[in-house]
Amino acid sequence: MGHFAECGEGRHRIWADVIEAGDDLVMFIGGGERPHIGSISISEKGGEAFSVSMPEHKDYIVSSDAAKKISKATRRRCLVVVGIHIEGASKSDVEKLLENSDKCINTLLRKFG
Repeated sequence: MGHFAECGEGRHRIWADVIEAGDDLVMFIGGGERPHIGSISISEKGGEAFSVSMPEHKDYIVSSDAAKKISKATRRRCLVVVGIHIEGASKSDVEKLLENSDKCINTLLRKFG
């Protein structure tokens, strides 16, 4: 069973999709102008997140936060893949993307009860 959320519009649109893999959760968060694979983070049932990023990518900021929040709230292992990109993003763009990412994560947390 999957769970989906999206927040924001245009190049600041972020979407998140979660699938259940047995007792575990796998989440993809994408958005901006070009979704891609920028980082992965995994958290064990509410523990700290272990993250790996592609060179020069900062997507781990979102993937680490999401993995920790989702696994803590659900008490399940959670793997998060994130790829968000806006070419030449301004500080304001980054703030909107982070805000919309957080909104998507919180929307999904509500769906999990």
